[in-house]
Amino acid sequence: MKKIKTILKALLIVVVSFVILIYGGVFLGHKVFYPIKTSSVPTIEAVTDGKLTLGVQAHAPQPKEIADYIQVLAGQLKRYNEIAPTLWPDNALVNQSLIVEEIRKNKFWKIEPDGAATTLSKKDALGFGMNRQFYFGGHSFFDGGGYLAVSKEDLTNYLLFQKYLHLGTYDAFITFAHEGFHNREQTRWQWMSAIPNRGRDNFDDNTPARAKRWLLQKQLLKAVSEPGNTQLILDALATYADWKKTFPEDYKNSVNWDRIEGTAYYYELVSSLYCAYPDQVKNVDDLDRALALLATQDDIYISYGLVTEGYVVGGLASVLLDRLDSGWKKRLMDTPEATPIEMLLQHFTGKSLPAPQQLTQSEIDSVGAEIKKRTEEGGPSLLFQMLYDLLF
Repeated sequence: MKKIKTILKALLIVVVSFVILIYGGVFLGHKVFYPIKTSSVPTIEAVTDGKLTLGVQAHAPQPKEIADYIQVLAGQLKRYNEIAPTLWPDNALVNQSLIVEEIRKNKFWKIEPDGAATTLSKKDALGFGMNRQFYFGGHSFFDGGGYLAVSKEDLTNYLLFQKYLHLGTYDAFITFAHEGFHNREQTRWQWMSAIPNRGRDNFDDNTPARAKRWLLQKQLLKAVSEPGNTQLILDALATYADWKKTFPEDYKNSVNWDRIEGTAYYYELVSSLYCAYPDQVKNVDDLDRALALLATQDDIYISYGLVTEGYVVGGLASVLLDRLDSGWKKRLMDTPEATPIEMLLQHFTGKSLPAPQQLTQSEIDSVGAEIKKRTEEGGPSLLFQMLYDLLF
């Protein structure tokens, strides 16, 4: 018996020491070694064309308390439910409510589809059956709506959300729109029986391919920024066709992500512009003008890595398809391997493409350096923040 007690005591010491080590390591990692960079003031300028103004400055003052932010989110959700049926054919993400939790505070709110917001007890909130998340950006969906985890600490850190000029506020609405589109709308589509690159490998080591897709994004942004300029679309499609021919494995591994992330990003862009700027973006013409304005910011709206590039490539190609082909969305849903950029190429079948622009070695090296920089900057900080949110 004494031996058993000794073993149990030793085991308890080991467990307690392990817990202290984990909590201490996460605390030090988040607060000391890999802290999230913060700024209580904007560091990115608003963008304007003299008529429209997009960015956090367009919503000044920004809320500093979660209770005040709930009113902002409520206004966004109300507007969203008003225009959601127009955003996608037979849209499944309509008439939505939200349960919002302030992490580490156990405070809950419910926002109705009409924008009415009320506080909820924890018991009543959990009755909706959502899957709670304990980190900023955490989300889930339940019958009739979505759940979002928000944080006061992140609410006042402009570095986390100011780059999303299409929203211009703390970005919980983006999570709802983008992830809700995945969860509700895309689950009804036709899909490939086998998905290449299911593990979401970004293939960062294939720098020439990444550089070619970097060029494609820049050209698509240019085409979106100048509505009616068909030559700019053809320039981008020449780059796309050249990349597809030169890097067939890269193309194969991109198809699913250009399709699902590209269309979800498109949905995020258009719904955010309508919902965050209701006084400026009132109709399709306003929307197109706002998208053209966003596309001038190629220092912000470009991604690196095969999967993450798919957001921008698919999203911008979707914007261009909207200008050319009103039926593209239904055909994409019904065609398992259809992507917006491929459908854009097919739209110009029979039209000669220009000679593709070629990259210099310096440009290729620059893309490789940018990938390395972003990988080193983002990974550990975001990981330790998520672990901190979960544990503390």
